[in-house]
Amino acid sequence: MKLHVLGSGTAIPHPERGASGYALVSDDGAACLLECGPGSTRRWPAAGVDFDSARVVLVTHFHVDHCCDLPAVLFGRMVTSTTARLSLVGPLGHQQHIAGIRALFTPWLDDSTGAIDVVELGDGDALSAPPFEITTRHVLHADHALGVRVQADGATLAFSGDSGPCDALVELCRGADVALIECSYPADRETRSHLNARTAAEVAVAAGVRSLVLTHFYPRCDGVDIAQQVREAGYAGALHLARDGDVIDVTPGA
Repeated sequence: MKLHVLGSGTAIPHPERGASGYALVSDDGAACLLECGPGSTRRWPAAGVDFDSARVVLVTHFHVDHCCDLPAVLFGRMVTSTTARLSLVGPLGHQQHIAGIRALFTPWLDDSTGAIDVVELGDGDALSAPPFEITTRHVLHADHALGVRVQADGATLAFSGDSGPCDALVELCRGADVALIECSYPADRETRSHLNARTAAEVAVAAGVRSLVLTHFYPRCDGVDIAQQVREAGYAGALHLARDGDVIDVTPGA
């Protein structure tokens, strides 16, 4: 499968980085969307994603830069009249979150087809949405925030969502072919609810990550040699700093 970076930034407007959004596209063209930040749906077509191919839209937590395009997804499905089955996946409270969005825009986001499933996942839960197999862990960020492992085509991607350093994140990344991990700040910016270049590297080393993709860069990372800081913190494996529009192969043994 392929990982398409729809947005490698944050809620802060940036000339080159949009808010959080990623598309995993399987070999048969099915799509699992990770995060749904504002503007991320605009990049779906470049990744070959439409309302018929999208099988899952998963948000890891309810901060605006990770879920603000959910109304656009619901409205787009309605006006295109697709009947493709879609799982809207999120942490505890996701049912209430989607219900609130629909109430705000009534009746324009109603699901007249009955083809949308709203699913809440917690720590250690699993969801099968062929060809994608999804498992989740609670990570260190907002209440009930999720980290995710997605398997398809014999390959596994681990995604941190937003998270500070924690054992669950290390376990989530262990054995994945590609680990997509947030790196909000340079190494000199301490934080408990996010990762910086040093702590992201430490998580990757602890998990034995072979292929590391860093993302979710705040503007404070601009002009900083993040890759050098990651190397100085001890990570020696394959390293990629995500940019909007990147396409990355997720293959077994990557």
